[in-house]
Amino acid sequence: MVVTNLTVVLPSEDAQRAKFLWNQFANKPEEEQFASYGTKDWKQNFKSFADALVEKAQTGKMDADSLQKVLEKIRSSAGELAYLPVGAYQTSLNNDPIWIVVVKWEIAESDASLGHVRIFAYDQKTLKQVGFETCM
Repeated sequence: MVVTNLTVVLPSEDAQRAKFLWNQFANKPEEEQFASYGTKDWKQNFKSFADALVEKAQTGKMDADSLQKVLEKIRSSAGELAYLPVGAYQTSLNNDPIWIVVVKWEIAESDASLGHVRIFAYDQKTLKQVGFETCM
């Protein structure tokens, strides 16, 4: 799991954000190493991984409180999907701090490995989603 500051910023143009998120985070070793996790026990795994990400943010003197709130928003948006947050990246959008969270996913009922990826971007102060990309 990765929690770090990025030196690159999220593009201010909406049309460029999804491409940026995909190119920066999809199909990278940081997310692919968790493909062996499956849909079984995903809620428990989500909590464990989210707690670990928040702890790493605290250790790194980042805004762990906003990260925890962002992870709760992501968890509540899962619907019928199994989610596993595997990375959190702090950067900015128009000089406002944001979190980018990489999530492995699959249909929860499928009893399969988490082979897909979603990338969420949230403003740390407003908790508004400012970017998103997914495979499929």
